[in-house]
Amino acid sequence: MFRPEVRCGVSLIMIIDTFERGVRYELGPLWSALFPGLMKLVEQGENLPDGRYPLAGGPDEGGVMVSVETYAPRTEVESRYEGHSVMADIQAVLSGDEYLDVFSLCGKERESMRDDDRDLVFYEDKPEASSRVHLKPGLFALVLPGEAHMPCQKASSEKVKKLVVKIPAEKLSTPHCR
Repeated sequence: MFRPEVRCGVSLIMIIDTFERGVRYELGPLWSALFPGLMKLVEQGENLPDGRYPLAGGPDEGGVMVSVETYAPRTEVESRYEGHSVMADIQAVLSGDEYLDVFSLCGKERESMRDDDRDLVFYEDKPEASSRVHLKPGLFALVLPGEAHMPCQKASSEKVKKLVVKIPAEKLSTPHCR
């Protein structure tokens, strides 16, 4: 079972990789069960309709739900950092591109909003140092509890189609690759 370690200033877990290599990560039975279905969704690219898609049986059967949405990305000024305590995110762009900024939480960040029922925290301040990922089709970022992220930031595209998977972090094993 995955247990995030929070160490200020050091991202310990985040994975950024291609979908082709994503299946090689040994993150536990749920990861192995959801990845083939996830690949079928990703292969549809911009033709995949917006909506929600159950994988590995969906949440009622121990699986997950995928959300697909098309939107206009935001400027950095319009964006804010968010984090989760229970859920991990797979973030992937199906068409267009965007920036995703990530930093490791120290536990001292000021919160601007917390909704425990939705497992969502927004942070008041942007850190001095963060890592920036340029998400393009074919890449995914796995962000885990202990890391805050600022998604949906404008890169070069006026419109983005994105897929987000929420995975209970307790169902993931400590990341490693074969």
